Amino acid sequence: MSTATDRTARPAQVRAGLPLLLVISVIGLGLLVLGGYRGAYAAGLAGTPGTLTVVSCGQPAGVDGCVGVFRATDGSVTDPGASVATSARPAAGKKLDVDRRGAGDYGPISLAHSVGWLALILFALMLTCSLPSALLGRRAADSPRAARAAGRLGFAVFALCTGAGVFGLMALVLSFTSS
Repeated sequence: MSTATDRTARPAQVRAGLPLLLVISVIGLGLLVLGGYRGAYAAGLAGTPGTLTVVSCGQPAGVDGCVGVFRATDGSVTDPGASVATSARPAAGKKLDVDRRGAGDYGPISLAHSVGWLALILFALMLTCSLPSALLGRRAADSPRAARAAGRLGFAVFALCTGAGVFGLMALVLSFTSS
Protein backbone atom coordinates (compact mmCIF):
# COMPACT_ATOMS: atom_id res chain seq x y z
CA MET A 1 0.00 0.00 0.00
CA SER A 2 1.39 3.41 -0.91
CA THR A 3 1.66 6.39 1.40
CA ALA A 4 -0.90 8.31 -0.64
CA THR A 5 -3.47 5.57 -0.06
CA ASP A 6 -2.71 5.51 3.67
CA ARG A 7 -3.19 9.29 4.01
CA THR A 8 -6.54 9.27 2.24
CA ALA A 9 -7.88 6.21 4.05
CA ARG A 10 -6.82 7.37 7.52
CA PRO A 11 -9.17 10.40 7.90
CA ALA A 12 -12.14 8.21 6.97
CA GLN A 13 -11.15 5.69 9.63
CA VAL A 14 -10.66 8.43 12.23
CA ARG A 15 -13.97 10.08 11.31
CA ALA A 16 -15.76 6.74 11.73
CA GLY A 17 -14.34 6.34 15.24
CA LEU A 18 -15.18 9.86 16.47
CA PRO A 19 -18.78 9.10 17.53
CA LEU A 20 -17.53 6.21 19.65
CA LEU A 21 -14.85 8.43 21.21
CA LEU A 22 -17.48 11.07 21.90
CA VAL A 23 -19.61 8.49 23.75
CA ILE A 24 -16.54 7.31 25.68
CA SER A 25 -15.68 10.91 26.63
CA VAL A 26 -19.23 11.58 27.84
CA ILE A 27 -19.12 8.39 29.91
CA GLY A 28 -15.79 9.61 31.30
CA LEU A 29 -17.36 12.93 32.31
CA GLY A 30 -20.19 11.11 34.07
CA LEU A 31 -17.75 8.88 35.95
CA LEU A 32 -15.70 11.96 36.83
CA VAL A 33 -18.72 13.63 38.43
CA LEU A 34 -19.71 10.44 40.24
CA GLY A 35 -16.16 9.82 41.49
CA GLY A 36 -15.76 13.39 42.70
CA TYR A 37 -19.12 13.33 44.50
CA ARG A 38 -18.68 9.96 46.17
CA GLY A 39 -14.95 10.46 46.81
CA ALA A 40 -15.59 13.68 48.72
CA TYR A 41 -17.99 11.84 51.03
CA ALA A 42 -15.69 8.82 51.39
CA ALA A 43 -12.87 11.10 52.48
CA GLY A 44 -15.11 13.01 54.91
CA LEU A 45 -14.71 16.27 52.98
CA ALA A 46 -18.45 16.66 52.31
CA GLY A 47 -21.47 15.92 54.45
CA THR A 48 -21.43 15.58 58.21
CA PRO A 49 -18.63 13.34 59.52
CA GLY A 50 -19.19 11.44 62.73
CA THR A 51 -19.27 8.02 64.33
CA LEU A 52 -21.84 5.25 64.31
CA THR A 53 -21.91 3.16 67.46
CA VAL A 54 -22.92 -0.30 66.27
CA VAL A 55 -26.02 -1.87 67.82
CA SER A 56 -26.34 -4.79 65.41
CA CYS A 57 -25.04 -6.00 62.06
CA GLY A 58 -26.47 -8.34 59.50
CA GLN A 59 -29.83 -7.97 57.84
CA PRO A 60 -32.21 -6.64 60.51
CA ALA A 61 -35.19 -4.77 59.07
CA GLY A 62 -33.95 -5.36 55.52
CA VAL A 63 -30.66 -3.46 55.97
CA ASP A 64 -27.51 -5.14 54.68
CA GLY A 65 -24.93 -3.55 56.95
CA CYS A 66 -24.87 -2.17 60.47
CA VAL A 67 -27.48 -0.29 62.46
CA GLY A 68 -26.64 1.98 65.36
CA VAL A 69 -26.53 5.48 66.81
CA PHE A 70 -24.92 8.22 64.72
CA ARG A 71 -23.30 11.19 66.44
CA ALA A 72 -21.78 14.01 64.40
CA THR A 73 -18.20 14.98 65.25
CA ASP A 74 -19.31 18.53 66.05
CA GLY A 75 -22.33 17.29 68.05
CA SER A 76 -24.87 18.95 65.76
CA VAL A 77 -26.68 15.76 64.67
CA THR A 78 -27.72 12.59 66.49
CA ASP A 79 -29.63 9.78 64.78
CA PRO A 80 -30.54 6.72 66.91
CA GLY A 81 -31.67 4.65 63.90
CA ALA A 82 -28.77 5.19 61.50
CA SER A 83 -27.69 2.40 59.17
CA VAL A 84 -24.61 2.08 57.00
CA ALA A 85 -23.79 -0.51 54.36
CA THR A 86 -20.58 -2.32 55.20
CA SER A 87 -19.04 -5.65 54.32
CA ALA A 88 -17.40 -5.94 57.75
CA ARG A 89 -19.43 -7.26 60.65
CA PRO A 90 -18.09 -5.42 63.70
CA ALA A 91 -19.19 -6.36 67.20
CA ALA A 92 -21.90 -4.40 68.99
CA GLY A 93 -20.52 -1.27 70.66
CA LYS A 94 -17.74 -0.72 68.10
CA LYS A 95 -17.52 2.78 66.62
CA LEU A 96 -17.37 3.22 62.83
CA ASP A 97 -16.31 6.40 61.07
CA VAL A 98 -19.19 7.39 58.81
CA ASP A 99 -20.38 10.42 56.90
CA ARG A 100 -23.97 11.65 56.82
CA ARG A 101 -24.78 12.48 53.21
CA GLY A 102 -28.37 13.47 53.86
CA ALA A 103 -31.32 12.56 56.05
CA GLY A 104 -30.91 8.85 56.74
CA ASP A 105 -28.14 8.35 54.17
CA TYR A 106 -24.78 7.29 55.64
CA GLY A 107 -21.56 6.04 54.10
CA PRO A 108 -18.26 4.80 55.49
CA ILE A 109 -15.27 7.12 55.74
CA SER A 110 -12.14 5.15 54.96
CA LEU A 111 -8.84 5.36 53.17
CA ALA A 112 -9.71 2.33 51.03
CA HIS A 113 -12.92 3.95 49.77
CA SER A 114 -11.19 7.29 49.16
CA VAL A 115 -8.36 5.69 47.18
CA GLY A 116 -10.86 3.64 45.20
CA TRP A 117 -12.81 6.74 44.20
CA LEU A 118 -9.52 8.46 43.30
CA ALA A 119 -8.75 5.54 40.98
CA LEU A 120 -12.15 6.01 39.35
CA ILE A 121 -11.49 9.75 38.92
CA LEU A 122 -8.17 9.04 37.18
CA PHE A 123 -9.81 6.44 34.95
CA ALA A 124 -12.60 8.92 34.11
CA LEU A 125 -10.04 11.59 33.21
CA MET A 126 -8.35 9.09 30.92
CA LEU A 127 -11.64 8.35 29.16
CA THR A 128 -12.46 12.06 28.90
CA CYS A 129 -9.08 12.85 27.32
CA SER A 130 -9.51 10.21 24.62
CA LEU A 131 -11.49 12.48 22.27
CA PRO A 132 -9.12 15.48 22.38
CA SER A 133 -6.20 13.10 21.94
CA ALA A 134 -7.77 11.59 18.83
CA LEU A 135 -8.61 15.00 17.40
CA LEU A 136 -5.05 16.22 17.90
CA GLY A 137 -3.69 12.99 16.45
CA ARG A 138 -5.82 13.59 13.37
CA ARG A 139 -4.17 16.96 12.83
CA ALA A 140 -0.68 15.64 13.61
CA ALA A 141 0.11 14.89 9.97
CA ASP A 142 -0.43 18.55 9.03
CA SER A 143 1.14 20.36 11.97
CA PRO A 144 4.25 19.66 14.04
CA ARG A 145 2.69 21.57 16.96
CA ALA A 146 -0.36 19.32 16.84
CA ALA A 147 1.93 16.29 16.72
CA ARG A 148 3.76 17.45 19.86
CA ALA A 149 0.48 18.22 21.63
CA ALA A 150 -0.94 14.83 20.63
CA GLY A 151 2.18 13.12 21.96
CA ARG A 152 1.96 14.99 25.26
CA LEU A 153 -1.75 14.29 25.63
CA GLY A 154 -1.17 10.64 24.73
CA PHE A 155 1.47 10.43 27.46
CA ALA A 156 -0.95 12.06 29.91
CA VAL A 157 -3.62 9.48 29.01
CA PHE A 158 -1.08 6.70 29.58
CA ALA A 159 -0.06 8.25 32.93
CA LEU A 160 -3.71 8.52 33.99
CA CYS A 161 -4.29 4.88 33.06
CA THR A 162 -1.23 3.83 35.04
CA GLY A 163 -2.29 5.95 38.02
CA ALA A 164 -5.80 4.51 37.93
CA GLY A 165 -4.35 1.00 37.95
CA VAL A 166 -1.96 1.74 40.81
CA PHE A 167 -4.59 3.44 42.97
CA GLY A 168 -7.14 0.75 42.13
CA LEU A 169 -4.69 -1.91 43.29
CA MET A 170 -3.96 0.12 46.44
CA ALA A 171 -7.70 0.36 47.19
CA LEU A 172 -8.05 -3.39 46.74
CA VAL A 173 -5.15 -4.12 49.09
CA LEU A 174 -6.43 -1.58 51.65
CA SER A 175 -9.92 -3.08 51.56
CA PHE A 176 -8.51 -6.50 52.45
CA THR A 177 -6.15 -5.24 55.15
CA SER A 178 -8.42 -2.75 56.92
CA SER A 179 -10.68 -4.01 59.65
